[in-house]
Amino acid sequence: MPSRQLPAGRMPLSIRQLRFFVALSQSGNFSRAAETMAVSQPALSAAIRQIEHLLDTRLFDRTTHSVVLTEAGQSLLPHAWRLLTTADNAFQDMSDTLQRSRATVRIGSVPSALPAAAQIVAGIDQDAHRVNLHLTDGTSDALIAQLHRGALDMAVCVASLIEEGLVSTPLIEDEMTLVLSREHPLAGAAQLPWSALAEMEVVHFTSGSIGEISAAAMRENNIVHSRRYRVDHMESLFGLVESGLAAGVMPRLYVRGHDHEALAVVPLTQPSIRRKVVLLQGARLAAEHPSAAEIAGYLAKALPGGLAAVWSGNRARSG
Repeated sequence: MPSRQLPAGRMPLSIRQLRFFVALSQSGNFSRAAETMAVSQPALSAAIRQIEHLLDTRLFDRTTHSVVLTEAGQSLLPHAWRLLTTADNAFQDMSDTLQRSRATVRIGSVPSALPAAAQIVAGIDQDAHRVNLHLTDGTSDALIAQLHRGALDMAVCVASLIEEGLVSTPLIEDEMTLVLSREHPLAGAAQLPWSALAEMEVVHFTSGSIGEISAAAMRENNIVHSRRYRVDHMESLFGLVESGLAAGVMPRLYVRGHDHEALAVVPLTQPSIRRKVVLLQGARLAAEHPSAAEIAGYLAKALPGGLAAVWSGNRARSG
């Protein structure tokens, strides 16, 4: 069934009214939502009725035991979250500007790119730019969701399809590699085809973009992943490989800082599988947050070299 369209035009809702709407959508209960918002239940009920009147749309289905979002309410919720997050950030930015004459810029990064991003951020003269730079990590999906909500100004992600409202700058293509114990007979290889994994016990991350990429490549080459060993953390994978129990499949950026005495990293070819690392930002960032747009422009220029240095350094040390 197609989604119901919300009324076009200006929606004269206050920040407080949006907070009432989000609180009720989270709790599914008028009493709990009223307690969260520190108002009486009749006051909250009246506020919700007023919101629905202003939008000319029923946002909640009410029964004796539950309160659930309608289809229109579900469509409105992510926009409400984005507006509230943006408002909270704007209030904080205004406070920082008044108290410290600085703007806050929020940067996200997938873990494998964060070390390079951190080195570049550390080299930015925040006093000269009059900014406070915040840096956080997360999965690509989580970072993109935070971009849409306004919780981040930009993010270094692994992305294939660019979502509406975001602008992408390519940074580097990160190759998939085979991680082996230094005692493995193939540890000294300059590169290996995926077919070389056929007789190995192979582990890889079972979730996220890395799991999707490696699982697809293994399926295409008739490689079966290990039934005995499953991991979701880098240290676990390295531990299995170092022990000689298994070989691991990882993007090259993820093997930054591994024990080069114990582990070897060999590029996988035929085919060469690469994940695209990009810098994402909101399409209106320059208009809405000029200081953040300036930092994004700097990162877009500096990060390819920073990531390539990590990538090349890993290649040299593991060769």
